[in-house]
Amino acid sequence: MKHSAASVLVLIFAFAIVLPSGVVNAGCEMLEYHRVQATPHVYLFEAAEGTTGIVNGNIVAVIGKEAILLVDAGQFPSASRKVLGELRSLSQAPVRYIVNTHWHGDHLLADSVFKDAFPKAEIIAHSHTISEANRHYKDYVENSLKQFPLLMADMRKRMDASSSVDERLWMKETLDCAELAIPEIKITRYLPADRPMDSKLEINLGDLPVVIEHLGTGNTPGDLVVFVEADKLVATGDMIVFPSPYAIGSDLEPWPATLERLMHLGAEVYVPGHGPVLRDTAYIRDVEDLLKTTRTQLSVLYDQGVAKMEAAQQLDTSSFRAKYINTPMRRQAFDQFFVKAAVSAMDSTKKPSKVP
Repeated sequence: MKHSAASVLVLIFAFAIVLPSGVVNAGCEMLEYHRVQATPHVYLFEAAEGTTGIVNGNIVAVIGKEAILLVDAGQFPSASRKVLGELRSLSQAPVRYIVNTHWHGDHLLADSVFKDAFPKAEIIAHSHTISEANRHYKDYVENSLKQFPLLMADMRKRMDASSSVDERLWMKETLDCAELAIPEIKITRYLPADRPMDSKLEINLGDLPVVIEHLGTGNTPGDLVVFVEADKLVATGDMIVFPSPYAIGSDLEPWPATLERLMHLGAEVYVPGHGPVLRDTAYIRDVEDLLKTTRTQLSVLYDQGVAKMEAAQQLDTSSFRAKYINTPMRRQAFDQFFVKAAVSAMDSTKKPSKVP
């Protein structure tokens, strides 16, 4: 599915919300980042669980003696400035690298906060990410301020018409957050990446080697991961999202093989694009199985000529749901971000491939 400005699903990846200090909104879970030391050299600035239609990506800081590398930069200036302040309390080293793991705005629209503070910082991204980000965010502020109120109004209408208690709750909490996004949009400044990187790049942060690598198509064709061998840690971007994977616009076919390559890097700690630090591969294996079984089922349903709405209802994801999808908000996030997204591939131009 394309991320059109006219689509309500722009809410998912084009916007997030972070409240200014001291502001409380009981209906919005997108408050502030929570700092976690994942390993000796790596800190996770963990965003709130992305189960509303307004999400914000994790920021990961890899801190060496001479330099800091950031994996993603978040979306809104207010939150990223707080992260910047915390970084300065952790290390006197400058931010020299900002790796954009993929093109979605909740991971890169606040690049400018760190670039302004550290003008020599280099923004690194896959060429696919650069192309898509330039296409979607070149006129981000102008387009967003025009379209965002229309999207919100459309969601209110759909909320009023919905008979699902879960869906109405999801839309209400999404709208509670959305009301607070517009002031942040006005001060957002998109910056294109400085350096394309489509294969593998080794960087030394000062006695701390780091590898940036494209392992293959995951959440997007341009996914990059960052591996810190000394800490046996890899930051995955949205190739992994906990507790519900995001598959909007994703090609499910190559994704499982990319996850296999990810798990063969030698990492013991996995930092996802959304969600907490993972210290084993159990969840990744479950996502891999979900992707494979979903592809198989969709291929059969396509061959049978099943309509998309019916396919979403027939798709059996009960095994994954039983382990992870255990609240109303998670149910809606899973249905919106994974099930409906996967089913959207069922059209005449892109038939889901069968698993060999």
